[in-house]
Amino acid sequence: MIFDPPQYEWEAANVREAKEYLQAVERMIDAHMASLAPGAQGRMERERHTPIKLTLTLDLGPLVECINDRRTVEAIAADLELE
Repeated sequence: MIFDPPQYEWEAANVREAKEYLQAVERMIDAHMASLAPGAQGRMERERHTPIKLTLTLDLGPLVECINDRRTVEAIAADLELE
């Protein structure tokens, strides 16, 4: 039986979702590898030689903005304590 390969695309809005999607991708790859070659023997070697296409785009801009905002607030608070 031949089937067309599924393609997936996710967009995470927060850190928790991003981590959950990454875990889901890993589980999906493992499930497909188990279908290709059941059993653990030689798994790492098979993974090294089995082609797959994975494209990731990671934008840490919003997270860095939150870090910078927190540091700014902390700096202002520290200045107020000095007065």
